[in-house]
Amino acid sequence: MTTADATNARRDDSINRNDSINRDDGTDPDVIDVWSRSASKYRVRAIVLLLINTVLFVGLGCFAYWIRTGVMFSFLQPDYWSQLGQTFLPRGDATLANFVLFPLRLDLIPMHGVVVGLLLAALVSIPILVSILYRFVSCIPFLLIVAFVAVMPWLAITLTGACILASIKPFRFRFRYASALLGMVLVMFYFYGASRQSAQQVAEYVPSERIKFIAPWLLATVASCLLMGGVLFLAKVVNYRPGVIAPLLVVSFALPVVFFEKYVGRDELYYQLLARHFQEEFYVPEYNFSEQFERLAYRYWQAQPEPKQPFPVVREVLEFRMALELDVKSEVRTEFAKQRDAINNECKHFLKHFPDSRYAANVLYLQGQTLDMRVDLKAFRSREKILRYYADFPSDASEVVWKKLLANAEKSRAAKVALYKLSLIEARNHFIADAIAKLDRLIGENEADKAREPRGDPGAVGVLKSAPADDQLKIDVDIIDSRARELRDLLKNNARDPRYDDRPLCGSRSVEPFCGGLLKSDPDHMLYEHNLTTLLEVYPRALVEDNVKVLLALQQKDLMQRVHLLENVIEEYPEGDALPQAYYRLAMTWIELGDVQKGRTICEQVVSEFPDSMWANSARDYLRQPAPVELEATN
Repeated sequence: MTTADATNARRDDSINRNDSINRDDGTDPDVIDVWSRSASKYRVRAIVLLLINTVLFVGLGCFAYWIRTGVMFSFLQPDYWSQLGQTFLPRGDATLANFVLFPLRLDLIPMHGVVVGLLLAALVSIPILVSILYRFVSCIPFLLIVAFVAVMPWLAITLTGACILASIKPFRFRFRYASALLGMVLVMFYFYGASRQSAQQVAEYVPSERIKFIAPWLLATVASCLLMGGVLFLAKVVNYRPGVIAPLLVVSFALPVVFFEKYVGRDELYYQLLARHFQEEFYVPEYNFSEQFERLAYRYWQAQPEPKQPFPVVREVLEFRMALELDVKSEVRTEFAKQRDAINNECKHFLKHFPDSRYAANVLYLQGQTLDMRVDLKAFRSREKILRYYADFPSDASEVVWKKLLANAEKSRAAKVALYKLSLIEARNHFIADAIAKLDRLIGENEADKAREPRGDPGAVGVLKSAPADDQLKIDVDIIDSRARELRDLLKNNARDPRYDDRPLCGSRSVEPFCGGLLKSDPDHMLYEHNLTTLLEVYPRALVEDNVKVLLALQQKDLMQRVHLLENVIEEYPEGDALPQAYYRLAMTWIELGDVQKGRTICEQVVSEFPDSMWANSARDYLRQPAPVELEATN
């Protein structure tokens, strides 16, 4: 044997002694891990693979943040530190419970629960495994990733305690899996708190639905135990060589990402974020702008040249200009235009990147509603300066979007809104026949939908299926149907006026004192009552005159004045097509005044005298309701 052979033999013998986990002197052996091998090739391999695992874990942390926000890199966010601080609020928006509540709701997308369970299992088990196999110091970067990349500091704090229990004396066991399970005890308490945290928010769900919100935490616990058991068993078999452990860790990284891409999808996430943005911008609780307006008015007054007008005069002028949305430099107008443009661009971006998504019709609906969105000028001109928005009156700018929606998803609930809004746009542009055809189609489809059998129980397989996309829009088909019937009756009974043709309805194409027409008058505009009055002056004795007078009566805040005006319509137009509506509105006004008996009597009259009218259907719906206790006692 040569000298070199003898040297190699001694080195191999040394490595074998280091690989052994038993000592002949009976003392307690050191914890065997990947650092137990002193040979340089093992040390280099362990360091390289640990770095690779760290990089992959950074990717997992980014995925955990992205699945909650739609943003990949948390630390690039301008409000990063604010978000991090929010996570420490026990009942804030950035809790672990929101994994299954926002932006992807578990009740709507059940497979998201599997993704969350596998993701949490990877986030939990990998730091614990690293602390056992690479020692506690090596798991510190993984804990920092959970805290600052995934933005889950409470989980990082919990995992720190779990890693200490699993790897540091006197808590660790010779049986490494027992150490891992000991660390999991803290994590299980954390998961229990998360499940209890979400319980209050899902209290309105039936018991079968509530189980879905507990399943991710159970899956995360079971998957963590199985993953740690498998990795530790294989580590024992290969005598803790690092090259065999890393592939299993890679699989644990990849599983939640693959499941999300295959069974959930990026379009689900981006749609939910878009819908949430739309809701927050336009349908938040009413906002009192009075203080901001007073400051804005004072600055506006100060900027006026000398000699200045009195402040109340300038304030009133500014209020009127802002209410009419003429002052494009005003803060309110600019901010509203910005948020409307932002959501419109988000819709375009979604449709460009996910044209075949099941949410394409929903996004077209949100885009159309965004283009139709207006400031409620009546509320803004009130003393409180309330800021709120509405989208009931369609704009010509949204016509292309509604047509695209109707062409691409004609059977969806959103298409019903498209049919109604397109019929209104076409009617006010003098295409009365096309509008009536669309309204007939809409009403016929609604009647066919009501005649169909209700959906049955989806069964065990259907539990994991996502809810239909259009269910998430919360469209009230009954309201759309009622508006469609009212518009159809108005068009059929008042179009082709012998004196004025369609001008009282659609306005005039020529220059006249009033060119708007009834259909071009926004019922929520602050000048709506003035427009109705002007219409009566410009088109006296038009077919639509009785309908306009009913609408004028409904503008009255004084209920007795409203009663008087409605009774005048009933007396003046005994053969008018607005008679059923006048009777029904009169009944509702008496009920609002407190005379329920008189209101119910008039409702019965509507049902008996106008049985085929849509207002008779509304009267029947009211009469089906139980009578008040005092009314029953009187009878």
